[in-house]
Amino acid sequence: MTTDLQNVIGHELQFEMFRRATSRQRLGHAYLFTGAVGIGKRTFAVHLAQALLCQNRPGDELTACGECPSCRQVISHSHPDLFRVGLPEGKSELPIEVFVGSPEKRGREGLCHDLSLSPMQGGYRIAVIDDADKMNASSANALLKTLEEPGPGAILILIAIDSDQVITTIRSRCQQVNFTRLSDQDLHQILTRINMVEHEGELDSKLLEEAIRRADGSVSKARIAMERLQAGESHELHKVTQLLGRRKIMSADLAMVFDEVTSQAGSDTNSQREAALLIIETCLQYFHQSLTMETGISQLDQVHSDCYLDAMDRCFEASRQIDRKISVPACLDQFCHDLEMLLRPTWNSAGQ
Repeated sequence: MTTDLQNVIGHELQFEMFRRATSRQRLGHAYLFTGAVGIGKRTFAVHLAQALLCQNRPGDELTACGECPSCRQVISHSHPDLFRVGLPEGKSELPIEVFVGSPEKRGREGLCHDLSLSPMQGGYRIAVIDDADKMNASSANALLKTLEEPGPGAILILIAIDSDQVITTIRSRCQQVNFTRLSDQDLHQILTRINMVEHEGELDSKLLEEAIRRADGSVSKARIAMERLQAGESHELHKVTQLLGRRKIMSADLAMVFDEVTSQAGSDTNSQREAALLIIETCLQYFHQSLTMETGISQLDQVHSDCYLDAMDRCFEASRQIDRKISVPACLDQFCHDLEMLLRPTWNSAGQ
């Protein structure tokens, strides 16, 4: 079985860039992958690492066989020359311990120590650093020396949503590779492939089309939308829609329902973020549908039109904040407050 970069759906330009660099033996030692959440940056990085570490790879190609011991180790997360780090559960920053180890073993463990050693198999020692935009000054300083003086065969792939959020001294020492949102066709292929692996059944074409429409080029958002559509609207999300339909929208009422939705997701941070994105998407859909309902936008008074457009902008902003891993409670609390403020002009206007 071949599981190389050629099988990664989308991002053809990025693949071609790395293929040329490999064939010309001009592969860099540090890259910064940037782009929206859920579009495949981490997947691309791991497939790139697998191709470079594959024991059966032709020297100038980016092809992984998927069967050799090295490929199997990458797939099982046990390859001794591939390191993957990211934001620890419950943390808002990448701590220095990730890079240089605990105080008791400082400099004798951690990612920087691992990358200073020679490769155990093949010619590379590769690190995939997710959430690179969450490094604090101490973490960045610890990584800086490794970026300036990489160990033998070391390749670092940093992943972030926005390059401007990455500390300047780190960003300036990496080759930046920007990833764009996936096309609807790419999302269709990816979701179909995922469904075949996980469920071995056919996807409802109408549900798939709607999930892709809501996804904004993101696989993770498409999967969330698909799960939501397959399960049907939850009672709590229906409450959100009902509240938005009231003449007067109070932030306290919204906050109470939002809390019910996120509480159902449990204590896992990623699950809470997915729940928050569902809430924001529900609000966005409501405002969008209000502007494009059958009676047409001309039937809405100008006050409502302007307020709904402002509310949609605030939904997009809240979604970006969740993508940047801002605290879910803090983000939603401010979102509730802002929606009330933005929609207050509609309380006494005509047309409601």
